[in-house]
Amino acid sequence: MASLLILGLGWAGEFLAELLDSQATDISYAATTRDGRNHTIPWSLGTDPSNVNVSRLPIAQTVLVTFPVLDPMVMKALIDAYDRKAGGASQWIILSSTRPFNSPGTNDRHSPLDRSQDPERIPAEDVVLARQGSVLHLAGLWGKQRQPKGWVGYFTTKDALKHKLLDRQLHLVHGKDVARAILAVHLGVQKYTQLRAQRWILTDQRCYDWLRLFLAWASNDQITILQHLLDYDQDIQKKWGRHQTLHRLVKEGLKPRLDSKSFWDSFGLVPTTFLAIE
Repeated sequence: MASLLILGLGWAGEFLAELLDSQATDISYAATTRDGRNHTIPWSLGTDPSNVNVSRLPIAQTVLVTFPVLDPMVMKALIDAYDRKAGGASQWIILSSTRPFNSPGTNDRHSPLDRSQDPERIPAEDVVLARQGSVLHLAGLWGKQRQPKGWVGYFTTKDALKHKLLDRQLHLVHGKDVARAILAVHLGVQKYTQLRAQRWILTDQRCYDWLRLFLAWASNDQITILQHLLDYDQDIQKKWGRHQTLHRLVKEGLKPRLDSKSFWDSFGLVPTTFLAIE
């Protein structure tokens, strides 16, 4: 029996595999990809709940689903089929996003979900929770090829930059901390039943400011547009006041949109990798 089965060895799964490979522990793992690359198991879930096949999947203590499942019936069929094979003893973890946590103010894991943000994904997650599994809502993922410095160049139009001025909070979590969190859930829910069947928000507990990223890495044209918006756009001035500058706004700071303290405290960890904006 493997300790962990990673369904979908993508970006997050690779960080987890690297963490497990680097540790001198008895935690074993197996992983799947669609094409079986890098000595993984060739497997895909599909969209037909009547055609879910788990015959190639090894039995594991914890099954990690790294991709969104968009049909609760498919999720139920997967867990049912795997439970029949494994005897029903496996724990389940599914990765998700923080999009549904969009209430005014700071959202923690107990805040109401805006189900309209993920209308297909959330019902499948509910199936995992009903089976005493865990949902990890991951903030902005970065590490390796995913670098926030490269994201700045995507926002070149007036409308795109205005949106960032109105919604400046950026919450991140590095792939290394995602891997540590997954391993902590795998170990923690086996010992403490009260940690099961929970939704958790995962960030590095910092709130970054898009304006700070723009000031560090944006082009002169982008900076000019941002300042023009501060000078003349009524929506921007209604939110941040008149006669503002980019540097003054950054110094005033921001109230976080997400609070992940509950996760780190519950599992006895702290985040370790943070974005340096320079």
